[in-house]
Amino acid sequence: MTTTTPPRHRNAGARARAWLAAVALACTFAATPLAAQTIGNGTLLVAAPALSDVNFAHAVVLVLQHDDNGTVGVVLNRPTSLVPATVFPELAEGIGSYDGHLFRGGPIAPTRLVYLVRGLAAATVNGPEVLDKVFLSVDDSSLPDMVRLADGTDELRLYAGHAAWVPGQLQAEVNAGGWQVLPATAELVFDDDPGSLWQKLEGRGSDGNNVVASLGVGDFRQLVAGSSRDPRSDR
Repeated sequence: MTTTTPPRHRNAGARARAWLAAVALACTFAATPLAAQTIGNGTLLVAAPALSDVNFAHAVVLVLQHDDNGTVGVVLNRPTSLVPATVFPELAEGIGSYDGHLFRGGPIAPTRLVYLVRGLAAATVNGPEVLDKVFLSVDDSSLPDMVRLADGTDELRLYAGHAAWVPGQLQAEVNAGGWQVLPATAELVFDDDPGSLWQKLEGRGSDGNNVVASLGVGDFRQLVAGSSRDPRSDR
């Protein structure tokens, strides 16, 4: 005689299996300190070695804004040999004596400049304070005053383009082990050797340990392959 499990018992078993799966997933991420992995304005995203996206491989990103609308950041460690006045001739007069080169700030809106400012030049900025004494500006008209008051690249840097994630996307990438989340400092943002910033920070958590989540490389690549970077990227 065939024994049939009552539907009520089958449902209870399914719920139990789902609960156990959720506990297992939570345990997978338990090795990652939650405080170290909290995304917020003024935090740094340090790409995990497994991150192969050409835009973000070995990238260090400063989070400029993180809220319910998504996340906006700028890549700090992509210096170029390009002279800003050559790439943006319409701003040549305002750039004046500035002797710094352009940074590639990200794949979105590469024809728009993002400025990070500190020191006396910050007094001319109407934008937000991203972290202690480091301000954001997207106002080209303020460029002459920023250049005049800034102590060169130690207090003013120009980024062409930015990075952006839709709501929930970045947190999913962090949870999958794609990024370490570290606190930013003005000294790191204006590091005198930005090209080596990833090598300095990779694997370094707030407590000196590697804080990358423990999912495998294949899991992370599958997640990235199935997600869109940002539908606004064609702007």
